[in-house]
Amino acid sequence: MRTITPRSLYAVGLLSVLSACGVDRTPPDTDSGSGAEASRPDPITTVGSAGSSVPAFVTDSMPAGDSAPAGGDSSAIRSVYTSLAEKDCRVTETDDEVGGSTSRCPGTAGYALMVHDYDARMSVDIVAPGGRVLPLRYSGVITANFSAVGERAEWRMRGANPIALIVRLNANEDPEDPARTTSYLAVAKITPGAACVTDRIAPTTPNANEAARQAADRSATRPCMRDLGEQ
Repeated sequence: MRTITPRSLYAVGLLSVLSACGVDRTPPDTDSGSGAEASRPDPITTVGSAGSSVPAFVTDSMPAGDSAPAGGDSSAIRSVYTSLAEKDCRVTETDDEVGGSTSRCPGTAGYALMVHDYDARMSVDIVAPGGRVLPLRYSGVITANFSAVGERAEWRMRGANPIALIVRLNANEDPEDPARTTSYLAVAKITPGAACVTDRIAPTTPNANEAARQAADRSATRPCMRDLGEQ
């Protein structure tokens, strides 16, 4: 259980408001009203804590403009979803002074995710096979305001290897109105030994979920985003 201190009460209040107001904290794979859950294939494996029923789903998806490969081409890009929910992650570090914590969450293909929750701002690190930690620094490139990650992460996979990660970040950008949030999709490229955020998809983007996938699929050729103060 995470330790709650006065400085962390705002974070707790924010998350409670998000839940009460019905803010979508689901991952970028869910398109409202699309019936995606009904068409999604059966889970092929289970990830998370012991006894968890959270599945890792795999779906095929090609970048816009590409034709479907013949014969099950291994170069096809698909999505794998893993949980960022607190119940499926293991707390590895706490800070009683600020009421913060770091949790290790399941990943795929030998990767894991570390979720940082400090000073009511959340971010994610990618842990590569072998243990190298690749920080994504959401507070530096997505939003410096109070924020909370969604409950699942979407990995874009080419063959057996992840090439990008998409995580939803719900931000409170109006301190006077905690109920008013902005939901970004943070797109990060994953290359051997390195990772960084390449795109920030705003909620006003048409078909934002698909736009995030397209950005992820071409992220290898995209530069890392500059810090907010330099944008």
